[in-house]
Amino acid sequence: MKKFLVLSLFLGLVGSVQALEKLDITTGAYIESENHNAVYNSSDVTVHGFRVNLNAKDFPLWTEFVYEYRNADSSSGHKGDADRYKVMLGSALKYGNFNFNPTYELRITDMRESSEKTTDHRFQPNWGYTFNDQWSLYNGWLFGYRQDDAYRGYSEVKSWDDYFHELETGVKYKFADSQAVSFSIYNEYVKSEKSDMQYRAHKFDDWQVRIAYEKKFDNGIAVSPFIRYSVSSKTENSNGVDTDHDGKGRYGVKMGYVADNGIGVYAETYYQNEPRENTPGPDSPDKNRVFFKLGLDYKF
Repeated sequence: MKKFLVLSLFLGLVGSVQALEKLDITTGAYIESENHNAVYNSSDVTVHGFRVNLNAKDFPLWTEFVYEYRNADSSSGHKGDADRYKVMLGSALKYGNFNFNPTYELRITDMRESSEKTTDHRFQPNWGYTFNDQWSLYNGWLFGYRQDDAYRGYSEVKSWDDYFHELETGVKYKFADSQAVSFSIYNEYVKSEKSDMQYRAHKFDDWQVRIAYEKKFDNGIAVSPFIRYSVSSKTENSNGVDTDHDGKGRYGVKMGYVADNGIGVYAETYYQNEPRENTPGPDSPDKNRVFFKLGLDYKF
């Protein structure tokens, strides 16, 4: 019996090693910081994240696991602190000039100081088409179902069913092998299930124009400045007040570097200004945000 157990353990280890040899494994850690002007500092958050990505070598399938600790450190205390877990499964397929990159993500956000929890099911049927060496079409689409365990006016947590989507369609033009510019239209829509304790359901609808420039240098560095501008953006709040955010702008840059030894470094920073015009009632102060992200990856 003892020999059988030893043999089983040995065969299991051999099988695990062979399975790992068929995977590209990437591990990483990152930190994010969102800081707002004083009126909105209750929205400040610092995120510490860790991820593991497993990419099959012999067939187009990958999976990724992410953990984030979201530290909402502000004058209101830490009531917004949360643990967030992400499990993603995706593929990358190519048929002639078409590419298809479907992804499913399970995202769970668990509040630390309350019984509230959000569970997202995110489906992304991303696809694109290459017209020639210079022009290509891309579609970054996300459809989401959210189960939100929240109070919404009740004295105890109840489960609510919400819907959201993010749809981006754009074109990319390559100047050369190392430069490109992209232009896209983006829509984000969120609708929360109405509670009997609320005047109406919460809805958010945002239409943006997005422009980005990409430059890759010979030393492995990539830089991409971008602009995102909301031509129409509106929130219908549960208390009956509508808030327009037309003219919301985000101006930033993404950077990355990949070394030959498998180490990768990436960063993103932006400034965002968001007008808040209320109907009815007086306007709220603009909401300004400064964002910074820094990450480090290692590919085995």
